[in-house]
Amino acid sequence: MPDSESQPPRSRNIAVSTGLRLHVAEWGAPAGPPIVFLHGGAHDSSRWSEVCRRLPQRYRCVVPDSRGHGASERAPDGDYSCEAQTRDLAALLDALAIEGCALVGHSMGGLNALRFAGLEPARLTALVLVDVSSDTREAGLAAIERSRGRSAPPDTAAPPPPFDLRLLDFVPSYGGDAAERRALLAASKAPLLVLRGAKSKILSAEVASNSARIGDGRVVEIPNAGHNVASHNPEAVAAALMEFLDPLL
Repeated sequence: MPDSESQPPRSRNIAVSTGLRLHVAEWGAPAGPPIVFLHGGAHDSSRWSEVCRRLPQRYRCVVPDSRGHGASERAPDGDYSCEAQTRDLAALLDALAIEGCALVGHSMGGLNALRFAGLEPARLTALVLVDVSSDTREAGLAAIERSRGRSAPPDTAAPPPPFDLRLLDFVPSYGGDAAERRALLAASKAPLLVLRGAKSKILSAEVASNSARIGDGRVVEIPNAGHNVASHNPEAVAAALMEFLDPLL
């Protein structure tokens, strides 16, 4: 069992050059090889907690709350596009003096990671796409699209939602079309791993394999997991990450 499993994260808020303050949780060695984890839409950094606790202490696990999520600031202009979030990522790495890192992204965070990998290939030592790929499964996109009808809680005494609902306006076109995503993936030079929940309704096995081929990577299916892979089976996710990343970092 990694000795970091029982340790709480280090937590801080960081002002980045895009004008926002982003909340960041960190596990592991501050000077260790960095792994940056990006969460999905409507989630926050805590979604990666059980995975990060299971990784070796020698890694530096950096997990930000994306703009408008968790404890990070909301975007004053309501811009929650993939482009804006990718700029945040670049600015955060600059603020943390991280020149190169392994990048792990789930769902929305995976699309942010994919874009960053295609635009900034020299800054990545590895890329892990978690239940997301260059092609979005239509059934999964339809399910996400249905969530756009959400509104603020009717009970005014209820706590606000954990993310800015304006994010939902960007869902239909988030991350560009399939052709753009494939081009970004092909431009990435980083070793690629695609993790797929074995019970996922968002990412099919066929689409995962196709994306892995574009990036000259491989697919690992996580058993007993749907789309929220890290929450459903953190032990298997941590094991897959260690097997993939240990030789690279």
